[in-house]
Amino acid sequence: MINFKPKAYFLDMDGTYLDLPRKKQIMISEKNVEVAKDFNNRGIPVILSTGRGNSKFVLDLTNKINAPFAVCQNGGVIVDKNNNVLKRHEINPDTLKSIIEILIAQKMFFIFNSGDTIYGTKTKFRIARAWLKKLNKVTYDEIQSLPATTKILTFGKSKKGIIKLRDELLNAFHDISTHIVSKGYSIEISDINANKGIGDRFVCDLLNIDYKEAVHLGDSGNDVVTKKYLGGFVAMKNSTKNIKQKADYVGYSYKKFGVAKTLQELQK
Repeated sequence: MINFKPKAYFLDMDGTYLDLPRKKQIMISEKNVEVAKDFNNRGIPVILSTGRGNSKFVLDLTNKINAPFAVCQNGGVIVDKNNNVLKRHEINPDTLKSIIEILIAQKMFFIFNSGDTIYGTKTKFRIARAWLKKLNKVTYDEIQSLPATTKILTFGKSKKGIIKLRDELLNAFHDISTHIVSKGYSIEISDINANKGIGDRFVCDLLNIDYKEAVHLGDSGNDVVTKKYLGGFVAMKNSTKNIKQKADYVGYSYKKFGVAKTLQELQK
């Protein structure tokens, strides 16, 4: 239960704030944009907090809603509206090397830093998620050197296989954080100091807002972690059952400007 009127809101993007189909370039309704912009203009910060990188799309939307900051890569990269990096948490290079060795040995597919390239055992494979079809597909042999990495997204197993791999990684490395996403079929791997909750709280400090008076809206495992860092976690109605069970409040389904309606409801 959220028994206070929030003074700041942090918004996950996919499955939360982006309420139009991916095939539509804008991906977000005017209503969602208008309400967030109105809140920011009235001095109630609404900040994007996403697993996406600080791409042109994320920065354009940040400026469109008149937000001062954006939490990207699950807190691995935090930027201002002009894309000046304020905080960056990279995976330790030795840890990164060992993680990639495990992923290759288990024939997993993976993406560095929300980039446009999928690395795998082969370049042709069936992809259920539409957005992945747009990415370049190359084999492990194409990795010349490992990039400075704030996040790895990996997939290629059943839900049980993903859980087993997650546990294996957490047992082997104590300097990382992991989140199971994509309805149980993917893992996001970051530095232990990089999560949305830590990132959101960092922005609260920049805004001089008590983190106990801020809430995060989301639909996935990388959003639930914010619960212990802020005053409340709001799950969208389209979240899976286990996510909603951990929420302090369940908002509207993300489609048809669900975030806008949820923000207005919480401000009553």
